[in-house]
Amino acid sequence: MTALREHNGGPALEEPADTRPGQCKHCRHWKAPSEGEQQAYEAFRLGLSRRRVRRPTGACDRVLIGNSRVPAFSATVGEFGCRNFEATPLPPMPKGGGFVTIWQGGHIVWEGHEEAIPARFLQEDLAL
Repeated sequence: MTALREHNGGPALEEPADTRPGQCKHCRHWKAPSEGEQQAYEAFRLGLSRRRVRRPTGACDRVLIGNSRVPAFSATVGEFGCRNFEATPLPPMPKGGGFVTIWQGGHIVWEGHEEAIPARFLQEDLAL
C-alpha cells in the first residue's frame, strides 16, 4: 500500500482523510442554533452573565438513535454524534489578504494589502 502513496517520491495520490470528529457541529445535516443563543450561553458559562441560559441546541432531521434504521428529527448539541454523520465540505481557502512591502533602491515605496497593490507596480512586473 505504501507504493501507492509514495509511488516515485511525488505528492500523495490520495486526498488526506478528514480528521474532524464525527460530531453534529461538523455534519452536513445539522442546523446550528442561532448566534445569539450561542453568545448568551458562552457569557453565562464564563460567568459574565448571571442570567441562567440553557445550553444551545441545534436540530437534525436525520439522526439515527439507538439501533433504529429510520432517521428521526431531534434537537442535538454540537458535540453529539450519531451513526448518520456526513462531514460538511471544508470551506475554500481564502486567497489574498497578504501584507506586501515593495522596495526600490533600498527604500520602501509602498506597503499594504496584496489586493491593493497600485497598478504602476504590477505593470513593471508584467512588462506592459
